[in-house]
Amino acid sequence: MKKKDRIAIVVSILYLMLPLSIVGGGGEGPEAALLMLSVLIAYWGYRFIKGDISFIKSKEDDET
Repeated sequence: MKKKDRIAIVVSILYLMLPLSIVGGGGEGPEAALLMLSVLIAYWGYRFIKGDISFIKSKEDDET
């Protein structure tokens, strides 16, 4: 696992705590939390599509 991935995981976990703390409140809390989670999902989805996640490698990549 590369340093870039470790940093991204730590920041993602810390960022995940914020929407989880918002969900407890009523009103617009759940909608705001979903919006914040969508940013995190979009980030990891982008990295996955670009193949920029070092700990997810296919066997074909390892053999070459």
